[in-house]
Formats: sequence, C-alpha cells, structure tokens
Amino acid sequence: MELKKQIEIIKNARLIALAKFIIPFCIAGVAVLLFWLAGPETYTKYATVFSIYSFVPIGGPLAAVVAGLRLDISRIALISFLIFTDGILALFLVWNFDYAKKIPGLGKLVERVEESGEKAIQKYKWAKRFGFIGVVILVIFPFQWTGAAVGSIVGRLLIGMTPLMTLLAVVLGTFIRSTLLVYFSWLVTLLVKPFF
Repeated sequence: MELKKQIEIIKNARLIALAKFIIPFCIAGVAVLLFWLAGPETYTKYATVFSIYSFVPIGGPLAAVVAGLRLDISRIALISFLIFTDGILALFLVWNFDYAKKIPGLGKLVERVEESGEKAIQKYKWAKRFGFIGVVILVIFPFQWTGAAVGSIVGRLLIGMTPLMTLLAVVLGTFIRSTLLVYFSWLVTLLVKPFF
C-alpha cells in the first residue's frame, strides 16, 4: 500500500511539472491566436513590437515603446502587452528554470541569462539585500544585464523568493517601467510634434 502511494505521488509530481511547462506556452499560443484573429494589421503591429522588445539587445524596451506608439497602439494596450510578454517569460522561468536548461538551443540561452543574473547580483549587491524591491528595481531599470528574464532568475535562484513573489516583482517592475516609458515617449512626441 505504501509503494502505491509513493508511485501516485511521483505520477502527480510529473503531471504538475508537465503542466507548469506547458501552461506558459498555451497562454502565449492563445494570445497569438487572438492577435491573428484580430486581423493582419493588428497582428503585424504587435509582432513588430514583440520582435523589437525581445531581440534588440540595447534599448529594446524604449525602441519597442516608440515603435508601438508610432504604429498607433494605444498607450494602455501597449503597457498591457509589455506586461503580458514579461509575465509569460517570468512564469516560464520561475516554474521551469531547471528543465529549460536541458532543452537544446533554449538551454544555452537560459545558461547565458543565468550568468547575466549572477553578474548582475555581483555588480548590484544591493538588489539581494532588498529582496522583492531589489528585483522590481532590476526590472524597472534594465541595467546592462537585467530585465524580466534576469529578474526572474535573480529572484528565484539567487535571492530565493517564491515563484509567486518573483512573478509579482517582475510584473510590477515591468508595469512601472512600461508606464514610465510609454508616457515619457508620448510626452516627448507631443512636445516635439509642433516643430516637425
């Protein structure tokens, strides 16, 4: 009887691990499908912002915000989209960091992010002392090695925060950063527009 209980516990743990791996992909897939169904213009706008935000190494968040505003994405929609993007990435990393390292291709990227997290925590030792607030600040001000991915790893592995607290810190940091960038860019555009 004891062996059956242990086998059942192991099966349940594997199912939970599989669910934690699949859920972020499912959420992202549903979002992509909704953008696709909204029409090619909407899909293209958000795909452009996502590409700039994710793949421009220096100044990606600012460039994505400027591109989003120029593509006539509303300020609230743009902020929400950036929070969603970082939230899904953070959710995947806080739940699946060890598994992600074993995936071919993705594993090397995750290892680089882990190295960046270690460098960030060495360079910005104050972040470890401040815990939750430190992770929020690392996400708000994407220093050389920081952002949502590094914030997730710093919070979860290097500081030892729970997955939920790490996710909340990343989402809060992204919300503050995105709101500041969107409204600052909007204000600059408003002030400069009469001269062009």
